[in-house]
Amino acid sequence: MKQKIKIMGYVSPVVLFLGLGTYYLNGFWGTLSVSLSVLGVLMGLVYAVICHDDFRRVFSARSFRSGTNMLLVICVVLSLLVVINMIGYRNFYWQDVTIKKKYELSPLTMAIIDQVNEKNATVNVTSFFWTYIDRNMGKQQNQILIRDNRRVESKLRDLLEVYADICPNINFRFLDPNRELVLAREYNIQLYRGNVTIVESGGNTQMISDVDTEEEVTNALIKVLSDERRVVYFLEGHQETDMDDGSPNGFLMAATAIRDQAYLTERLNVLETGGVPEDCKALIIAGPKKPLMVEEVAMIDDYLSAGGRILVTADPEYDADMMDWLLSWGIRLGDDIVVDNSTAGVRQGAGPTEPLLYNYDREHPITRDLKRAFSTMPTVRSVRLETAGEDMEMSVLATTSDNSWGERDKEQISVRNPTFDPTDLSGPVPVAVSMLKKLKESRPGFTEVFTGPGSTMPSQEELRKMRLEKSSVRAQLVVFGDTHFASNAYLRYGGNWDLFMNAVNWLIGDERLINIRPKDPEDQTIYLNQLQAGRMKLIAQFLIPLVVLLLGAWVMAVRRLR
Repeated sequence: MKQKIKIMGYVSPVVLFLGLGTYYLNGFWGTLSVSLSVLGVLMGLVYAVICHDDFRRVFSARSFRSGTNMLLVICVVLSLLVVINMIGYRNFYWQDVTIKKKYELSPLTMAIIDQVNEKNATVNVTSFFWTYIDRNMGKQQNQILIRDNRRVESKLRDLLEVYADICPNINFRFLDPNRELVLAREYNIQLYRGNVTIVESGGNTQMISDVDTEEEVTNALIKVLSDERRVVYFLEGHQETDMDDGSPNGFLMAATAIRDQAYLTERLNVLETGGVPEDCKALIIAGPKKPLMVEEVAMIDDYLSAGGRILVTADPEYDADMMDWLLSWGIRLGDDIVVDNSTAGVRQGAGPTEPLLYNYDREHPITRDLKRAFSTMPTVRSVRLETAGEDMEMSVLATTSDNSWGERDKEQISVRNPTFDPTDLSGPVPVAVSMLKKLKESRPGFTEVFTGPGSTMPSQEELRKMRLEKSSVRAQLVVFGDTHFASNAYLRYGGNWDLFMNAVNWLIGDERLINIRPKDPEDQTIYLNQLQAGRMKLIAQFLIPLVVLLLGAWVMAVRRLR
């Protein structure tokens, strides 16, 4: 009987570790993990009570005394490790060592954090994570959801620690709404499904649910740091791409991205409103399929002439009667479709009418940070610059490759593979341009010029240029030869997102947002085929244990021979 109890005592640690391992894998105390853990403890206690003589012999043995010395050495080493860990915790240093720096904060996030530091603004982040989900659900279902919540909470906590380390003005805390009932009711979080994060700064509050990415946190910071009403209007009435259309050809993702940066998005019919409203920060004309009326073009031109900002996407399949109006501002829309037979497009699987863009203006704020990011514009037309007028700054934002051209015979594209003709526009073909015209200063404040000792009074022409340089009244226009690149189907491709959003932010004058936006960490999962999985199984289950056994046998044989 005593021998069986000894065996039970030897087995008790294994049973206990099985219970603890089950808890670690499941993330909660279930029936199996609790049963195994309790059984292991009970088996160990029975062995300790009945077989206490074994413990006396072990403690009095010489080997135990030497083992005690070893234990003391281990405790000293562990103590040193604890001290080193405490020093490291108090002096936090974060470094992304991944190959593609996928966990590094984006330049946009760093720009927003710099703004928080410059304003000396205090940002408080409160995250409510439930530890009990739904009373109508079973206990095990709740525990599974709690396990998922803990995983998301850990990810968000790590992210916010990086924000707080860079900016001491950003504070965060994690609360359980079941325990903090007063705060939960104060923030009214029961209106949201799932976990809720509240970002506060000054008198502004932004509430977001189930947040776990850098992009969501940064967008919330942008919103709470913005105080003014900013509206981006989408022109309608000519079958433009709808900003609330969630289909592949719609603009829902683009409109949502604009809203995420604290802008309002509204539709605009200039005939009904009698012109462009005064609160318009930017007007987007997204691929009209029907011609604009003369009165509408005149109202839009008046808005631009008074310092308006407009983004136009003009598809080659449709003529919306905007060519003459754009030409008056130095921009010519081509009556063609760009064809690109470059090897870069072929390697990416793009067709001849879907050119890949990687040649950008390195100086313009819209494209200077795109570097070698590929973007694409399916069925795009050429957009060229004419002679710039006085006080106009014209820029070609993006061009296609040298192996492209503007095909003027559109029927040739649908009938057979197009070929370059002398009448076509040779590449590289410009497909996106910008125009900025500094207007005369109509506001007071620039009528006096102060000169230092020994300086001469500027001439009238120099005064005019100085006022224009200081002028905040500017007409800005961006024209793309394609609409689909910003649609739901293509916006997330390559640099399309940054190209479109940088253009919007440049127009409204919010250049702090003109940067590469946060990207979700890419999936770097390694996928194995059946043959590779079989080889891995052979190595892990048979080859490695066999090598260990052979080495053990070799060591034993060497010791016996000695």
